[in-house]
Amino acid sequence: MGRPKELSEEERQKLLAEGWKPIQAEVWVPDWDNPVFRARIEEDCRLIRESDRRTGMNDVLDAFARELWDDLD
Repeated sequence: MGRPKELSEEERQKLLAEGWKPIQAEVWVPDWDNPVFRARIEEDCRLIRESDRRTGMNDVLDAFARELWDDLD
């Protein structure tokens, strides 16, 4: 598989600024304690909720859940 690409200092700083943290040599995971990362997640969730309301997806999911629940009898 080979060694992972080594990052430049600029690439490393960019990942840190975006809310990622290294947990092992060259393995990056989201840093849930980073306010930038948390803000991005919160904004993504807000946009998803807004889209679901606009498109009526909540009604579709509710109807599906009712139908599924009825089938369990």
